[in-house]
Amino acid sequence: MSRTQLARQSHRRPAAIARRVVGTPAEVAATVALVRDSGRLLSMTAPEQLAGSDRVTVTVRFLDTPTAAPPVVRRLRRGHIIAAATVPGIAAVAGVGYAAVQITTAVRAAAPLVAGVVLVLVVLAVLLRSRTSACAGLHCSGCRH
Repeated sequence: MSRTQLARQSHRRPAAIARRVVGTPAEVAATVALVRDSGRLLSMTAPEQLAGSDRVTVTVRFLDTPTAAPPVVRRLRRGHIIAAATVPGIAAVAGVGYAAVQITTAVRAAAPLVAGVVLVLVVLAVLLRSRTSACAGLHCSGCRH
């Protein structure tokens, strides 16, 4: 086959074929599912019971293509992915904010106590420093002034 013939065949429109499927309900359902899953199913009639038999018949219209139709493009549902990434992030930010508020409250409650301890330490440092070195102007027994 020449390239021209191949090119002409590749651009032809697929024809619709109608076929009658006869068999047990399970066989007919499997056949219809096969055509439907290949992406070529156009339509089908309702199943009809054959008189005096457990067999059914269905007329199926499908595309006559050499290969299966391209798969159905499915849209990604990004909402779940975005929520899965956003919710823990927001929870982490809220947790850090809560911890910051708790630490700030604890520091504000303990500030007078910390200030008092620092003041006592400063006074003790000044008093101890005056004993070891020259007189700092406080009356002490060592300098006699």
